[in-house]
Amino acid sequence: MPDFADDASTELARKAKALSVIALAETVSYLLLLYFWLVADSAAGTAIVGSLHGFIWLAFVAMVVMITPAMKWSWWYTAFTIVLGPIGALMVWIRIRREGVPEQYLANARR
Repeated sequence: MPDFADDASTELARKAKALSVIALAETVSYLLLLYFWLVADSAAGTAIVGSLHGFIWLAFVAMVVMITPAMKWSWWYTAFTIVLGPIGALMVWIRIRREGVPEQYLANARR
């Protein structure tokens, strides 16, 4: 049963959508961090963007660990996405776009 009257999506679908947004934000923040660190050589920019990137990465890790059992992902896949950082975040984003939420959760929501 949907949690919201006007929203037909399930809780897991909403969590997966939020995770895909955080995954993209993690990759973009990493690229910004690399820019300020290597190209602009700005200590202030590196410190500011680095701390923001750290918070986003922590949110990404927490969300991936919490959603792994429901999405039927293996723990190996989860470990690789966390260790690989921005590449792992792109892997999560692509997998959510391609596979979406497992069918059993969608079938339960339709009842």
